[in-house]
Amino acid sequence: MRKTRIYLDTSVVSMFDDSERGIITKKFFEIIEREPDNYEIIVSPVLEEEILITPEPEKKVKIYQRLELLPKINIGKNDEAENLAWIYVIEDVLTDTHIDDLRHIAYAVTSRCDYVVSWNMKHLSNVRTINRVNNYNKNNNYPIVMITPPTIFLGE
Repeated sequence: MRKTRIYLDTSVVSMFDDSERGIITKKFFEIIEREPDNYEIIVSPVLEEEILITPEPEKKVKIYQRLELLPKINIGKNDEAENLAWIYVIEDVLTDTHIDDLRHIAYAVTSRCDYVVSWNMKHLSNVRTINRVNNYNKNNNYPIVMITPPTIFLGE
């Protein structure tokens, strides 16, 4: 059986200490760790870049520590994903001011991930973005991707 491929954006690993979302995020990671035969975690260079610009050194260290505990696949920088992110800008998924959000999606899509897990409801995990990404993907031979907060995995 094929594992479910889950792409993590930066918001998920940075919400561990958040009062409300941190509890859900911890439960999400517990499920992933408890069921390694079912899930494969994917991260991209965008995550690393965003961690590096985190202004609080203590938060940066905590994020790195959490990531080290996760069994994950680090995908390298690739032209296909970088180009797809800019195509999403041209297709009016989001503006170029949100290019890193689009890069997260593009890396997930080109890596054939089933889900992008994100707490970013404003730009990523919302109906408008999901529909625009998947409309483009369907018409251009890219796979459909679900963009969702971690709550979908809790079954609550």
